[in-house]
Amino acid sequence: MNWNVLLPELTLSLGILILFLLDLFASKKHYRALVYASILVVFASFLSVFFVEHPARSFFNLFEVNSVNLLGKAIIYVLTGLFLFAMQDYYERKDSVYTELSYIPLLTALGLSMVLSSANFLILFLSIELASISMYLMVSLARNEYSSKEAGFKYLIIGAVGTSMFALGSAFYYASTGSLFFSEYRDENTLFLLSMLLLLSAIALKASAVPYHFWTPDVYEGAPTPVTGYISSAPKVALYFLMVHLLFYFHHLKQWLLLVAVFSLLSMFYANVVAYAQKSVKRLLAYSTIAHSGYFFLGLAMLEPQLQKALLFYVSLYAFATLGSFVIMSALEKKEGFSHHLLDYRGLYKEHPVLASLFALFLFSFIGIPPMALFVGKLTLFMGLVNSMLFPLALFLVVASILSAGYYLRVLVSLFLEEGEKKYAPTRVSGGEAFALLLCSILVLLLGIFPHLLLDLIRL
Repeated sequence: MNWNVLLPELTLSLGILILFLLDLFASKKHYRALVYASILVVFASFLSVFFVEHPARSFFNLFEVNSVNLLGKAIIYVLTGLFLFAMQDYYERKDSVYTELSYIPLLTALGLSMVLSSANFLILFLSIELASISMYLMVSLARNEYSSKEAGFKYLIIGAVGTSMFALGSAFYYASTGSLFFSEYRDENTLFLLSMLLLLSAIALKASAVPYHFWTPDVYEGAPTPVTGYISSAPKVALYFLMVHLLFYFHHLKQWLLLVAVFSLLSMFYANVVAYAQKSVKRLLAYSTIAHSGYFFLGLAMLEPQLQKALLFYVSLYAFATLGSFVIMSALEKKEGFSHHLLDYRGLYKEHPVLASLFALFLFSFIGIPPMALFVGKLTLFMGLVNSMLFPLALFLVVASILSAGYYLRVLVSLFLEEGEKKYAPTRVSGGEAFALLLCSILVLLLGIFPHLLLDLIRL
């Protein structure tokens, strides 16, 4: 067996085991040391990606690596490390320290990493569940916060629906093809079409696409804010890298294009309209996530390398912009009495110009304003749709993007042009939060000016 293929996962697994054993003898006062140790484990896993020989298969051909999924793993490890940096001070300030939080995010990263390399629906199912269960726990772990427990319960129940759809879709896939391995199947029988419908629906639920989006606003609002940033970024990267992989096996089905177009259009227009009614900035960004699911699904409309390259570039940079936004919100939330109501953000520029400016940077990125990297993502996605002769979908992308600008600009007006009525203690940004914000903002700007630095690494 070629163990080199599993090097990043083995590194993560060993680190998780060591942290779990240390946690047995640790107390609350060791929380910070355990978090720093988990950051070292993620860093070691990130470095191990560069020593994996690819392309290759292992574990009875159940596990495969190539340049694309290794890139996805590296991005997930960076996002996990930034989340660990940003969350440490938040939980201490909230007096909600759990030593288990040092390794639960690593379990999520391990599951997502295995999702990217799965070549079989059984392994894929187990990988998704490992990541999902870990995220249910993180959402629920906020001491004395009923909303966190409620969000975790809703996430668990809706996630179980997605699990059921995925399991049934895998069963239909096996019934039609005789195998659980990914393979291109040309006999378009009813069972195969049902498997495609259920599998794509299950992944759409995990990706917050309409009509499977109902859990997203409640879970995003109730979860601890750093956790919201993580579950809205790293899993999205894994899911869309996975769907690009699955596209090679389902692209010949005309029903695939129809289903992807329905998910995309419903997500873009429903979320962008409903976002205008939101008074909570946290819920507003949840609907932004749903709308972006619609943009991302456009990159799956048909097998066209330019489209998939644009999608992977777009979702990767979106993950950093989203994580950065929620890190800013978690820093603000540490102030006593602060909620995420739009009125609480009024006059932030006068109190903390740097935070307000960084928040503006990320919000402009979501709109698609140059020179931010998300503009390049939307532009290359639009060009890919045009080159694929999907002109109506390209037009809908432009219209939806213009429609979304209003609710982002409403937040920007509160930040810069309005006076705050409530007086809070000064915002304190920890070193970990500052590092996460610095790296996220640099990547969003740098890759907007030099997009080829990432685009050249995406070799489909």
